[in-house]
Amino acid sequence: MTHTAPNVIWIMCDQMRFDCAGFSGHPTVQTPHIDRLARDGVTFNNAYCASPVCSPARASWLTGLYPHAHGQLRNFSSPHRKKVGARLNSDSITIGDVLKNAGYRCGIAGPWHMGDDHLPQHGFTDFWSTYRYQGRHGDRFFEYLDKQGVANNYIMKQLPPAIHRDVPHMHHGAYNDPREQRTTWTIDRGLEFLEQCDEQPWFLFLSVKDPHSVIVVPPELLDLYPTDQIEMPETWRDPLEGKPPSQLTKTCRLPEDVDDNAFRRSVAHYFALITHIDIQVGKVIDKLKKMSALDNTIIVFMSDHGEMLGAHGAVGKVLMYEESVRVPCIITHPATLPAGFRVNTPLAGVDLMPTLTELAGLCIEHEIDGRSVATAIRDGCQPKPQPVFSEICTWDALKFKSDTPDDLAATVMVRDGDHKFVWNQSELDELYNLIKDPVEIDNLIHEPSQNHRTGKMMALISQMVQNTGPGVYDWCTLDP
Repeated sequence: MTHTAPNVIWIMCDQMRFDCAGFSGHPTVQTPHIDRLARDGVTFNNAYCASPVCSPARASWLTGLYPHAHGQLRNFSSPHRKKVGARLNSDSITIGDVLKNAGYRCGIAGPWHMGDDHLPQHGFTDFWSTYRYQGRHGDRFFEYLDKQGVANNYIMKQLPPAIHRDVPHMHHGAYNDPREQRTTWTIDRGLEFLEQCDEQPWFLFLSVKDPHSVIVVPPELLDLYPTDQIEMPETWRDPLEGKPPSQLTKTCRLPEDVDDNAFRRSVAHYFALITHIDIQVGKVIDKLKKMSALDNTIIVFMSDHGEMLGAHGAVGKVLMYEESVRVPCIITHPATLPAGFRVNTPLAGVDLMPTLTELAGLCIEHEIDGRSVATAIRDGCQPKPQPVFSEICTWDALKFKSDTPDDLAATVMVRDGDHKFVWNQSELDELYNLIKDPVEIDNLIHEPSQNHRTGKMMALISQMVQNTGPGVYDWCTLDP
C-alpha cells in the first residue's frame, strides 16, 4: 500500500449493549480482540445512538443527520418501501458518498437495511454484498445456505426446532455447521473485498447483524458462560411506577411469568455470540496485518443501538433507557490517534460520520447535525460537552400500522450534563439524574425543583429539531 490517505473499516454490530465487553468492564463477557482495539485506540465511554431502532440509527451514523432530517424514521421493509419514513432519503449524503467522491474504493458486506437492499447505492458501488432485508429480490446469505446445503436458522416464520423460543425476542440456539452463522458469512465477504484492494484507498462497511436475535452461536463458546453464573439485572422486576404507561404494554416488555433460568440461558447465548463476533474481528485484524495495512487503517467498532437485556423488565430496544440508547464505540488509527484514550464527553449518534471524515483528511461541505471531534481526540483531549439527542416514532408506526406523519414522531430524548430528559408527545415525560440514579428508577418529572431544568431541556430539543428542519417533529418546537 503506497497511498497516504488512510483506509477505513467500519464494523457496526446490531443490538450490542454498551457494557457487554471486556474493555467496558464487564466481568464475564470475553472480547480479547475488541479489547485490543480499545487499548490501541480511542474509546467513547458515552456514545449514544440517534434512535433506538436499527434503520434510523444506522442512517444517522452514516449521514450525520438525525432521523427527522434524513427521512428514515422506522425500519426498512421491502413490502412497505413506499410508506412514510420507511427509507433513507435518496438525496441524503452518507460517508460512503463522501469517500467515494474523494477517490476511495467503497464496499459493504452485511445488511444495508435502509432501502432497496439489492441495489448498490450511496457510494458503496465497488462491492455490494448485502443480505437479510431484500424481500422479493432474493437474499444472498439465504441463497448461500441453500447452495451449501446447511440449515437456515434465520427465517423467523420457519425457525427450526433447535432454536429456543422460551424468551420473547431472544430466540437462540447453537449451530451444527460453521457455515450457518451470518456474522461469519459477513466477515468472509469483507475479506473478499480486502483481497481485491490495491493501491487505491478503500472504505469497507462491515454491517454485522449480530448479536441481534436470532442468536446462533458456536456450541463450544457456550461453555464460557455457565447459566448459573449469569447475574440478573438490577432492575429485572422494575414495576415502572411513575413511568409512561406504554412501557407496561410495549412488545419488548417481558411477560411477568418468564422463567428466570430461561432468561439466563438466553443471556448466556447473547454473551457467547458477542465472543463469536470478537473472534471474527480478530480475523479482520489478522488480514490487515498480512496486507501490511494495519498502521494506515482507521478501524471503527461499535453498535447501531443497544439492548435492554432484561433491564426494567424489557428486552430489545425502542426505549430511551441507557441500555437501549448507549452503544460501545472504539476508533483506532495508530498513525494519528493516541492509544488507550478514554473519552467521557458524550458522543452523539450524528458525530461519528464527520469525525471519521476529518480523520480521513476530508471536509463536510453540506449541512449536517453532527460535529467532528477528530481534533480533540487526536490531541488526547476531551471534546467540549454538547447535548446529545435521540428520537423514535411510535411502536405501532414502527410495525407499519400507521402512515400518518403525526403518528410517527412520538419521543425525543436529550442528555445534557448529568441529566436525561425524555419528551413524549402523548404521555408522561421523564427526567433522570444519571449520576445519582444510573439505573433510571426515579422519574423526577413531577419535582417542582426540576421545572426550570425541564424547560431548558425542552428548549434544547426545539433548537435541535429546527437545525435541519423539524419534519414530523414539529410538535416539539417552541415559540421563541
